[in-house]
Amino acid sequence: MIRVKNLRISLSSFVMKNINLEINTGEYFILIGPTGCWKTVLIETLVGIRKPDSGEIWINNQNVTSLFPEERNVGYLPQDFALFPNMTVAENIAFGLKARRKEKKYIQSVINRLADSLNISHLLLRYTQGLSGGEKQRVALARALATEPEVVFLDEPLSSVDENSREILCNELKEIHSRFKTTFIHVSHSFEEVSEMADRIAVINRGAVEQVDTVENIIYHPVNRFVAQFTRTKNIFKGTIKGNEIFINENIRLKTKYKTTGNVLITIRQEVIKILEELKEGYDNVFTGKIVNLKNRNNIISIVIDIGIPITLYTMDYELVERIKSKSIVYIRIPIESINVINV
Repeated sequence: MIRVKNLRISLSSFVMKNINLEINTGEYFILIGPTGCWKTVLIETLVGIRKPDSGEIWINNQNVTSLFPEERNVGYLPQDFALFPNMTVAENIAFGLKARRKEKKYIQSVINRLADSLNISHLLLRYTQGLSGGEKQRVALARALATEPEVVFLDEPLSSVDENSREILCNELKEIHSRFKTTFIHVSHSFEEVSEMADRIAVINRGAVEQVDTVENIIYHPVNRFVAQFTRTKNIFKGTIKGNEIFINENIRLKTKYKTTGNVLITIRQEVIKILEELKEGYDNVFTGKIVNLKNRNNIISIVIDIGIPITLYTMDYELVERIKSKSIVYIRIPIESINVINV
């Protein structure tokens, strides 16, 4: 397990403080946030490249805060992979083992095992300049895994590959993680890029950890507006709650499973809203509206319906859309359990 306790890091006038994290052994953990939120600074501090002002970093019950990177038994995959261009793939993989003065026979066995596992055996005698982004990634991973680290840190490992390769490499990273059962801590700026890979996610903004949770809870139960917007939630509204009813304006009232009083922020994921072809009895949160926008986005149809407030929903039901798009009014239902309430 990795524990980060009250970490404070400062550079010039910018400060990260009160950083507390617990990362389980064998977990695929994502640090995510917009460009400039100091994700890389944090990961470099955990690796040991930077020293914190205060706080502690523990890896498997050892306080490593003051240790150098090579003393922490961690692997590190920097954003540019940092492969040695004057070395072959085999020599790159062997670099950390040679630095630890391991025997040649052992080093060769590790090279062969990792090259076979990562499907790069055919590249061992090649230099790294002519390799593709995906090949470089696998070589860098092999080098990071060669010393059998307790944790591997990956800093934006997918940023240098093209869109077509990204999904393939995401799947490969997850499969490699499952095979080696090593703790992975992966930095990214794209929620869509990594949401299917993560066991848990820490959302970072302006040097602070906003939320640490499972992917599902990050998506459907964001703790504030920033997390909701960062995960591309389209429906975010201010309201007032009394009992289990939320009043958005004079005409829009939503029933919810929450019971409280006061001002709130509500978030509703666009994929959970249902289109009804006719008005049905027995449902709560059913509204009549008019389609004001309809777009096809990568085989997902995005529809904006004005019900007194603009509601965005997603659907893949093309036949349903064809039936309703010319109608003067449409009906939608917002499931009670899909409404996330944030006290403000």
